[in-house]
Amino acid sequence: MSNFDKPVFVLSSSWRSGSTLVQRYVTASGEVLVWGETGGALDALRDALGGWDQITAPSARRFPGGTGGGKGEEAFRTFVAAPKSEHSGQWIANLSPPFADIAGELRSMLLKVYGARAGELGYPRFGIKETRCDLATARCLRTLFPDAKFVFLVRDPFAVMLSIKRRNWMGHPPGHATLRYYAEHWRLRSAQFRDADFGLTLRYEDFVADAALRDKLMDYLEIETRPPADFAETSKVDWVSRDKSDLSRWERGLLRHWLGGEMRQWGY
Repeated sequence: MSNFDKPVFVLSSSWRSGSTLVQRYVTASGEVLVWGETGGALDALRDALGGWDQITAPSARRFPGGTGGGKGEEAFRTFVAAPKSEHSGQWIANLSPPFADIAGELRSMLLKVYGARAGELGYPRFGIKETRCDLATARCLRTLFPDAKFVFLVRDPFAVMLSIKRRNWMGHPPGHATLRYYAEHWRLRSAQFRDADFGLTLRYEDFVADAALRDKLMDYLEIETRPPADFAETSKVDWVSRDKSDLSRWERGLLRHWLGGEMRQWGY
């Protein structure tokens, strides 16, 4: 097994949740280069792989919405068994290469784009950090890399929303709809990560405060080299904001109403 067969995926439940600090901490080991965000590309890859899974599957297999498999692999087997002169006379509307071949090519693409470049830069392993991905995307990545390591990161949503607000709502217009958008993003992913049956789930606050937890993280990732003990406290590279405003009473009340149940699950 190659070291690149064990990539590290750092997935946070929202923006402004400490994923960049975890990314830098893991990269500081010199053993894993954790690449930055993909702009939603990993979610698009999940959707693409899901589409190929459906179109290649047997008709008896059911997918969300009640759709059956498209029998693309069955059509492929019939196609390759026939002489070329008979190809155009077959039913080829869903003709597709086998799903395993498609998934293998997607895996190879990620290994080439991220793994090979990490190796050229002196890192024996690679990873990616994201703030948009949900558990379905993590499961897709696990299909491609069964031995991958997953870190699910959650932060107090009041701190998350305050940080987003102080950064001009990260390009969204201020108001009820924007607050609800970020709150739902946090709630859905936090609930999914809490129920994940694989990976390591962390609260950002605990990661910063607890050296033993940071050791547990590195042990889980199978990383031997440890960054300096004060790395989490002294690594302050960030997107600086001059806005010192606080969450309003109205904003805090809405967040508590929308997120209170999930917050209690996390001890917030």
